[in-house]
Amino acid sequence: MVYRVRGGGTFVKPHKSTTQRQILLVLPFPETTAFGDYQSGIKATLTGTTWQLKLMANEAFLQLDLTQLADQYAGIIYYPQNLATELPVLMTLSAQKMPLVVLDKTPAALAVPSVTSDNVAGGRIACEHLQNRGHQRIAFLPESPFWQTFTGTVSDRFLGYFNCLKLTANDTGLPLRWAQALQACTNPMQLHAYIQAQGITGLIAENDVVALRALQQLQQIDHGIGTSLALVGFDNLPAAARNHPALTTVVQDFGMIGAKAVEALLDQINNPKHCFDRQIVVSVKLMVRESTNTH
Repeated sequence: MVYRVRGGGTFVKPHKSTTQRQILLVLPFPETTAFGDYQSGIKATLTGTTWQLKLMANEAFLQLDLTQLADQYAGIIYYPQNLATELPVLMTLSAQKMPLVVLDKTPAALAVPSVTSDNVAGGRIACEHLQNRGHQRIAFLPESPFWQTFTGTVSDRFLGYFNCLKLTANDTGLPLRWAQALQACTNPMQLHAYIQAQGITGLIAENDVVALRALQQLQQIDHGIGTSLALVGFDNLPAAARNHPALTTVVQDFGMIGAKAVEALLDQINNPKHCFDRQIVVSVKLMVRESTNTH
């Protein structure tokens, strides 16, 4: 079980009521930590115990016989690649009383705990940063059409930005129209032309991958784009710091997310008769780099 000692931090006591010693971590890309190092926080929390962590990709997991999982694993930490299509799997696991924690997304009203970053705050602090740099025409650059459901990580980031954006009475529809138009751009020329036509000087991207790709595309058209367009990403991927210009980004504490997730999982394993459905939100911070410092 997980317990705390005043002044001593959090400790994990070995669990006695199950013969299974493996915890399964399901990730879209388990072979790399480039998209978020959740493993370090989980492994640090499990240090000194008999628990073992096994990693598996979503694609492989979805091929398994779900009825056999309890014979192999004491619990599962699951990162949905597509919550809409994978929620039925989570429902099945929950109905089977499999200890379960969801990473990065809140599983609707399903009574399963989740651990996420504060994406709303991330959108807000990114927008505040650009406004403090004097930007007024700030747009959100998505890859996914979040407006179809207005649920999930990207929607939260957009709404955090929207809540903070200073708009005139005539501009209230602009942020969503910009996001939809930018998402529809299919090539660098189209993207560059739209940004210029709309007078956009600041972009907050859905994540670092989207931000870095857009920046590279725009630099092909306009080598000086970095002096006229400020860009913020999310996730603080290693490539963000190596890029030229280095990318300002919202930093998620992946280690803390992993630690909170395994603590929530062990709570369930050790207290199987209790209902655990707490949604844990981990704070974020802004890493300011060159992509917003030249404006």
